[in-house]
Order: sequence, then C-alpha cells, then structure tokens
Amino acid sequence: MGLTDLVLIDYPKTEHLPYLLQDQFKFLQVKFTKCLVTLAIPQKNMPLRQMRDALKYLSSNTPLVMCFESLTSYERRYLIEQKISFLVPGNQLFLMELGIDLREYFFRKKEAPTSELNPATQAMLLWFLQNNPISAEWSPSEVAPALQYTSMTASRAVNELVGLGLFEEFSIGRRKYLRTNDTHQEIWQKAKPYLRSPVKQEIWTHDVIKLNGSEIGLAGISALANLTMINSDEETCYALSSKDWLEVKQTITVLPEKEPAANCYQIWSYEPRMNREGTNSLGVKCVDKLSLWLSFKESSDARIELAMRELEGSFRW
Repeated sequence: MGLTDLVLIDYPKTEHLPYLLQDQFKFLQVKFTKCLVTLAIPQKNMPLRQMRDALKYLSSNTPLVMCFESLTSYERRYLIEQKISFLVPGNQLFLMELGIDLREYFFRKKEAPTSELNPATQAMLLWFLQNNPISAEWSPSEVAPALQYTSMTASRAVNELVGLGLFEEFSIGRRKYLRTNDTHQEIWQKAKPYLRSPVKQEIWTHDVIKLNGSEIGLAGISALANLTMINSDEETCYALSSKDWLEVKQTITVLPEKEPAANCYQIWSYEPRMNREGTNSLGVKCVDKLSLWLSFKESSDARIELAMRELEGSFRW
C-alpha cells in the first residue's frame, strides 16, 4: 500500500469484550495518519452480513476497519455500499471515516476447494438440470428470483460452479452466464460428489400442515414409493422449506419421537417445489427426482439403494 512505520498493538481489554466478539474476531490497533484505528480480523468463515451484525456489539471510540486476506468483487462492493471500512493488505484500503480509498490491484479471490456446494448453489444447479433440458447456457441470476435468492447469492453460485470446473463463465453486458459442452447427465455425474442431502431435519406430528397458496409435496420413502417399485411406509412423508417451517412451527405440536399414525415432515435447506414429479392416489405431487435421490444419498439400506438405481434410471435428460 506504500504505507510505512505502521505499528500494531494489542486491543486493550480484549478479555472484557462480549464472548461473541472474542470468538469470531481478533482485534488489534494501529496508528495511521495520526489516527488510532481498530482492526477487526475475522477468525471464522462467516457471511459479511453476520460479521457486520456481530461488530455492532463493539464499543469503540476509534474508527473500526475490517481486515481480510482477500475479497471477491461483490464482497468489496457490499462493504463499500454498507459504508464499512476495510483493509486487504497489499490490495486495498477503504477508510470511510477518513475519506480514503487506496488500491493497487484487484484479483479474483482464490476459493478454498469445495467439498460440498452451498444449498442455494445446489438448488440453482438442479433447477437448470431439470428445467433447461436443451440449452447448455444459463444464468444463475435469472434462476435466482424463482427460488427466492438474491443476485449476490447467484454470483456466489457462479464462482462455486466455475471453481469446480462444471461450467465456463462468460458475460453479456453486466450479467454473468455459464456454459458447458457436457450433457446434463455428464454434469450430474460430475457434480454428485459435491451435492448433499437437502434434508436438514425431520419432525413427526399428528397435525396436518397446510400452506397458504401452495401444496406440500411428498418426500422421503413416500415419494420414492410413488416413483419406483419400493413399498411405502404406513406413515406419509412431506417436504417443507426452512422458510415455510418457520411460518408454521408455532401452530403444530411436534412429537418427541416417531409415533403410529403420525406424519413425517422433512425440513429442507432449499425450496422443495422447484419441479414436481408424479402424483399419489390423492393427487399430491412428489418433490423433484434429483433432490429425492440426494435425500437418500447416505442410505445403506439395500432395498433403498435398489430403488435409487431405478429412480436414477428414470431421470429425463
């Protein structure tokens, strides 16, 4: 940055800070242009919005500067839009309080190797595979609104999918697009190691859950039995998004464990109604086949594994 004679000192009375701050940040102070500045260095990988909210609990009479090893372009843009001072050593210093914006060069943040796709990225990828059967080019930012995601989430999905080598990135105007020479089936096979079960939690209740303006899809063994030759359990299983669960959880009685004649509701990490498959005798549709397959990904039950092979063989590529 061309700055010299900067001396870092420990933040005074760190032990008196709220535990949340001690756990998530390391604090230092530095003198800059005759001004004492407090540096907040994240110690955990958290969303910027969560970091911002946590730092509201810091009482300090000095300007606060968040310090990062690297930032993506949309992360820099978010911090500037939120008027949050930040420092990327060797790259950029943005001090809102002092009106300083110094930068030398920008580079794409080198993402750590991905072991699992973010749930939102997974949802957008599955939407593409099931709703774009012909095109090999698509834009997550066009898919995001249908799945109730933001443009920032779509940008993160682009980075993840390109980082795994599943797609190449190109732009038309300001919009980012993805393209590939692989077939949908080839993309599915390449992506499977990085895809996770959408099921976050299962609850049991004798109550009937109803959603305003939409139906709840069959999931779990109930959906698998509807789409393959496997026999269903006596209980019926349905899927809810996390958002829907928050809206209805106060209106039902959750059982401490499975009981006869109770229904199972799976709480999913993304919207389970992106694409429906088949119906049962009551006309209730099932969750999409790809997500259903993933919900049994860790199963070691031989009969379920057989049904999963049958289900995967029915995928329409």
